[in-house]
Amino acid sequence: DTMRAPPELYVFGSGNDVQPVTEVAGKLDFRVTVVAFRGARADPDAFPHADRVVAAGAPRVADKLELDDRSYAVLMSHNIVDDRMALESLLETDVPYVGLMGPTERFEEIRDALAADGRDLTDADLDRIYAPIGVDLGGGAPYQIATSIATEVLAVHNGRDPGHLRDRKSPIHARR
Repeated sequence: DTMRAPPELYVFGSGNDVQPVTEVAGKLDFRVTVVAFRGARADPDAFPHADRVVAAGAPRVADKLELDDRSYAVLMSHNIVDDRMALESLLETDVPYVGLMGPTERFEEIRDALAADGRDLTDADLDRIYAPIGVDLGGGAPYQIATSIATEVLAVHNGRDPGHLRDRKSPIHARR
């Protein structure tokens, strides 16, 4: 039997809300990298549950990271300009999931800014963008939000549409 490397989760941002996401995602067997823009808090001690912490510039962030179809991205820098530039860069990769923190209106503002720069989002782009990020669990506390985010990423990684198991008509796990 071969063993595959764990999927990679890249969390872009260095605010206090990043820490719970790195902890929950790590417990879900993701290899977690925190990407701090412009060196802000690119301190591994600030994110003890991350596998690594790196500093990168938002405009060409995808050029500095090893991203593929088993990489997942969460944009939560709380800086709309950085998130827009990182989103544009990430869409040039094979990353199947780009989650964007913030309300729908924030994503619409980013989409409009991209369109004004001549970068209209395609249907394929929109299929990869999850905004607002997360599964609707109804919680607002930091670890509840982190669980919502990590749950959505895990569901996408496993090719699942999150829902209640009681509503599932087929086996929970694939039969071998």
